[in-house]
Amino acid sequence: MAYQKRWGIEALHKALKTGCWLEGRQHEAREHLENLLALTLLISVKLLRLRTLSRTRPDEPANEVLEPAEVQVLQALAPQLSPRMRLQGALTLRQALLLIAALGGYMANPLKRPPGWLVLWRGYERLGDYVAGFILAQALPAPPPA
Repeated sequence: MAYQKRWGIEALHKALKTGCWLEGRQHEAREHLENLLALTLLISVKLLRLRTLSRTRPDEPANEVLEPAEVQVLQALAPQLSPRMRLQGALTLRQALLLIAALGGYMANPLKRPPGWLVLWRGYERLGDYVAGFILAQALPAPPPA
C-alpha cells in the first residue's frame, strides 16, 4: 500500500528540486533552509495538485486549486498567452495549467510533452507578479474625473 504512494512522493520531490530549485539556492543556515522549504513546499503541493487534477478532472473549475485573483488574472491574460484557447464559462483546471505553463515559456504543441516542473514553476512565479500588480491596482484610488 505504501509503495503505491511512492510516485506521488517522487513527483513532489521533483517539483521541489527541479521546479523550485531548492538545492541550487545555496542557503547554508538551517533556519534559512527551513523557511525556504516551508514556502516552496506549499507552492510545490499546489502545482502538483493542479497538475494531477488537470489530468484526472480537466474540466473542473480552476478555483478548486487556485485563488480567485489568480483565476481572474489568468482569464485576463488568456487571449495573449494562448489565442487559440477558447474560454467559455469558468476557467478549467486544464486551461489554468496550460496558461501557467505559457507564462513560464511553454509553447503548446500537440507533438510536445506536457509542461514540466521548471516551466510550471517559472509560470507560477510570473503569475504571482501579475497577481500582485492586479491587487495593487484594485487598491489604488479611482482617478478624479477629467
